[in-house]
Amino acid sequence: MPWGGFRSAVDAMFRAGHGAGAEMRFLRSEAGAVGDALGHWDITEEGGQLRVCIAPPVLARLPWPGSPRAVLCGARSPDTASDVDRACRSSGGASLRPALQHGIHPYAPSRIEVASGTEAGLAAVAARIGVPYAEEPPAWRVAAACGTVAEYLGSLDWQPDDNLEWQRRDFDPSRLAFAQARPGDAQLRLSTYEHPRGWTTLDRLLRDGEMARVDRSWGRYAVLASAKVRVVGHDERAGAVTGPRQVPFPRLIARALALCSGRPPAVVPGLGLGDLVYSDVPRAVFEVINAKLGQQCGGTGDGH
Repeated sequence: MPWGGFRSAVDAMFRAGHGAGAEMRFLRSEAGAVGDALGHWDITEEGGQLRVCIAPPVLARLPWPGSPRAVLCGARSPDTASDVDRACRSSGGASLRPALQHGIHPYAPSRIEVASGTEAGLAAVAARIGVPYAEEPPAWRVAAACGTVAEYLGSLDWQPDDNLEWQRRDFDPSRLAFAQARPGDAQLRLSTYEHPRGWTTLDRLLRDGEMARVDRSWGRYAVLASAKVRVVGHDERAGAVTGPRQVPFPRLIARALALCSGRPPAVVPGLGLGDLVYSDVPRAVFEVINAKLGQQCGGTGDGH
């Protein structure tokens, strides 16, 4: 559906319990990002317009050792949970974990987890409900497929800086926020420009007299890597990866983290808007993602 249709649906369901204006805009964006990270839909751009495209259903293996577990991602109907339950009972070796709503994100789809003693048991459940079984954990595959900050910068279309004369704010890596533009000698600068009539904004990266249009999430982490500012944390014992809510992860990075558990990130108090905490993330997945974001020691973003 077009983003306008998704926006209307969110407004109809949540306006009564939330404010209007900027708060509703943030809620719409967060609701869209949660479903995208969990693999239920993709937010794409076609002809300059955003669209929400429901993903095909798949039973996705979680990347943890021990008895195999998987979560259902993608398209579903109101009868899906009961269909999965019947398939588990028929297979004889699998069980359906309670399909609970996510209390931390009331707009996130219910989590449907299937556990089995064998991979074959999960594959049998997937076959009975007519969906593929992703035996290689998608969290691993997505993490491995993501590019690095350096690769992202190399993919941009760099052009001579045209000194756009719109109102400008620059991303301040020390404050993790956009602030009043000020001259400086930063090797890499992320700036957002507002049209004089206020109807649109442009995000640009600038370096050495060149500029490029940029995805803001990757742009912020590129600046953080250049400034050697580390903001991502990992509690290995708890399997928790933490990042500032006001500097959200790029889409595929967020998806790799969310598919480690099939849960959306928790929101916990912290500086600014607080922190996002992703659960059940193995150390190996964290290390791959951390390096690709340029958040490892030294912050080069080259994955080494």
